Amino acid sequence: MDAILNRHPSVVLVDELAHRCVPGSRHEKRWEDVEELLGAGIDVVTTLNVQHLESLNDAVEAITGVPQRESVPDAVIAASESVHFVDVTPEQLRGRVAHADIVGSDAAQSALSGFFDADRLAALRKAGLRWLDEHNLLEPGLVHAVQDLGGPIGIPERVLVALTGDPEAEHVLRRASHIAGTVHAELVGVYVRVPTDKVEPEPSWLAGQRRLLTELGGHYTELAGVDVAMTVLEFARSEGAGQLVLGATRRSRKDELLHGSVIHKAIHSAGPIEVHIVPPREPAHPATRTKPIGRSGPRRVVFPTQRRAAAWLAALLLPVILTTALLPVRSSLQLAGMLLCNLLAVVAVALLGGSRPAILATAVAFVMSDFFFAPPFYSLRVGRLVDLIALITFVVVAGAVGYLVDLLARQGVRTAHTNAISQNLLRLAADSLIHTGQVESAIASVRRTFGLDGACVLHWNDDSWGVEAAVGETTVMTPESATFSVEIASGRVLALEGSRMTSDEAAALTSFLDQIRFARERALLGEIGREQEGGGAAPQ
Repeated sequence: MDAILNRHPSVVLVDELAHRCVPGSRHEKRWEDVEELLGAGIDVVTTLNVQHLESLNDAVEAITGVPQRESVPDAVIAASESVHFVDVTPEQLRGRVAHADIVGSDAAQSALSGFFDADRLAALRKAGLRWLDEHNLLEPGLVHAVQDLGGPIGIPERVLVALTGDPEAEHVLRRASHIAGTVHAELVGVYVRVPTDKVEPEPSWLAGQRRLLTELGGHYTELAGVDVAMTVLEFARSEGAGQLVLGATRRSRKDELLHGSVIHKAIHSAGPIEVHIVPPREPAHPATRTKPIGRSGPRRVVFPTQRRAAAWLAALLLPVILTTALLPVRSSLQLAGMLLCNLLAVVAVALLGGSRPAILATAVAFVMSDFFFAPPFYSLRVGRLVDLIALITFVVVAGAVGYLVDLLARQGVRTAHTNAISQNLLRLAADSLIHTGQVESAIASVRRTFGLDGACVLHWNDDSWGVEAAVGETTVMTPESATFSVEIASGRVLALEGSRMTSDEAAALTSFLDQIRFARERALLGEIGREQEGGGAAPQ
C-alpha cells in the first residue's frame, strides 16, 4: 500500500476484493485498502465473486452448503462507478474446471460434484444478476437475462401469511405480498380451522381474503389443528418457508392469559423461520355489529325422526327394564354393579339418538338405582356416603361417556357428508388439471394439498421422457420412478413423489388420481363423440 501511494498511479488493479490482507498490513480486509486508494484519488479496478456479497451470505450458504467467511459490504460495491458482470454460463465454467484451468486435475472431479455443480452455479448467477438489478447496476445488455430468470434464487422461497378475521387482515396481506415481492418469493396464505364437535360454516370474511390473496398472486391453503401456532409452523417447515407474517392481535391481556398468544408461541417456536409482526394501522375501536350471512350458529347434525323417537323411548325404558331384571340378584350385584349395567344403557341410548336422550337415560338410571339398590331400599334417601359418591360418579361418567358417544356418532355422519363433498371437489380439480393451460400452477396446488415432496409433468419425446414442468424437490425422470403417476393426456404423465404423507393423505391422493383417470376417459369419450358427429376417424 505504501509503495502504491508513493507512486500514485492513475489506476490500480486489485484482485479478489473480499480476501483478507497479509497479517501485519495496515488494514484487515482488502476492500479497506481499496477505500484508502480511492480516497487518495487513485482509480481501482477489482474483482469479486458473487458469493462474497454481504447481503447474499445466507442465501449463498443455503445454495452451496458452504458458509462464506469473507464478505464485502454491499455499500462498497453499490458505490462503484460501474460494475461489469462476467456472465459465464455454468457449462462454460464447468468445462474450464474439467480441463484443470481453475483447480488442479486431482481436485477437478470433486469440485464439479461440489461447489461447481451446475445447479449451484446457475443459482449463483441468478443471485448476482438479481442483486445488480435491485441496485440499478445492471448493464443494458443483461436486462434480458434478468427477465429470463423466472423463479426465485436456488430453492424457491415462500412467505406464509396467516389469515384471520381481524379488521386489519387486508393490510397484513398486502404487507406480506410486499415482503414476498422483495425477495422474489411465493406468497402462501394459511387459514387454520380448529376442529369442533359441530359443523361450522366458513367464516364470512374468509372469501374476501382469499380473493385478495389471489389478486396479489398468492396461493391459499387450509389446515386443521388445535394449536394454531404450531400447525402454521409445521406447515412452514414442510414447505421450506423462510418467513411468516402475522397480524398484531387486538385481544386484551386477559384473553391472552386465558387462551394463550399465537404470536408469542410462534416467535418462541419459530427457530430459523423469520416472523414478521404487522402492527394495526388504526387504533382499536368497538366493532360494529353486522348481520351475519346464513345461519347464526353452527349447524348440528340431525338424526332421523324415527331414530330420535326410539332413542327417547329407550331412555325411559332401558334403565327400568335393566333394574327390574337385576333386582333378584341385588344382594350380590349391589349398587356399583347396577350403576355399571345402567352405564351400558346410557351408551346405547347415546348411540341411538345423541346426548339429549342420554341425559334422560342417566336421570332415569340414577333414580332407579337409588330407589332399588341403595340402602335404605325403596326410598330416594341415600344412607351411606360411599353410595352417594358412587351415584354422583355415575352421573358424571355417564354424562361424559354419553356426550363422547354422541360426538362420535355425529362425527360419522359428518365424515360421510364431508367425503361426498371431497369427492365432488376432487372430480372438479381433476377436470381442471386435464384441461388447464397453467400446468405448473395446477401441479403446485396438488403438491401443497397432499403434502408431496415434489410433482412434475413428464412428456414423451419420441424415445425418452422429458420434464415439461416441475415443482418442489423432485428427481423423477420416468413414470416408473415416481411414487404415484397418472396419464393426463396423450404422451403426458403427472408424476408425484411423497415420502412424508400420512395414510389419510395417501388415500385421498389415490382417490384424486382415480378422478384424473375418469376425467381423462371422459375427455377421450368426448373427443370420440365429436369425431363421430363430424364424420372423422376416432382418436387412438
